[in-house]
Amino acid sequence: MRKLMNRQWQSTTAVGIALVMAMALGAMPTMAQKSIEQYKGNAIVQTGGRASMVEINIYRWSSDDERNEILDAIKEATENKKLTRHVAQTLRGQKKTGYAFLAGQQGYPLRYSREFKTEEGRQIILATDRPVSFGEVYQHSKLGDFDVTVILLDLDDSGSGNGIISVGTEVLWNDKTGKLEVTNTTSQPVKVGDVRMVK
Repeated sequence: MRKLMNRQWQSTTAVGIALVMAMALGAMPTMAQKSIEQYKGNAIVQTGGRASMVEINIYRWSSDDERNEILDAIKEATENKKLTRHVAQTLRGQKKTGYAFLAGQQGYPLRYSREFKTEEGRQIILATDRPVSFGEVYQHSKLGDFDVTVILLDLDDSGSGNGIISVGTEVLWNDKTGKLEVTNTTSQPVKVGDVRMVK
């Protein structure tokens, strides 16, 4: 669901739900994970109809302590609007959990990676402390304030599925609901189709 408010599109769909479950409720990392997980998919920029190959390499899963540190930063930024960039800065201080690559571009380091089981298979939530470049997606966004990019992958048991990339994301904590609220400051999230596990 999206509505125009102060020239921003708000997105509280699957990305928001996933972050609520992953951060507020705490999706458990797979401690036995040792090998790198690799995924490929086709990112489609809806405003231009262009497709771009996306490759995601996951090196490790974020710990509970790392999750809690990021959640604390979100709560602080919610209470004090002057700390808007605090979430990105906190992510920037985390050890890399992997990389996201776009065709023809350098990799973007992932700073947050968590997974949890779903009825269909798994859901993976990834975040980086910088905006992933999709050209015209940012033309009217406030990336100077909201540098966080969130990637959500919904996968079946075989590792296939689809995803969403939310660029220029503001994440706030709602004390009344006890949940996270996600505002997508770009025109709209980027859909990722034909996601499949490579390794």
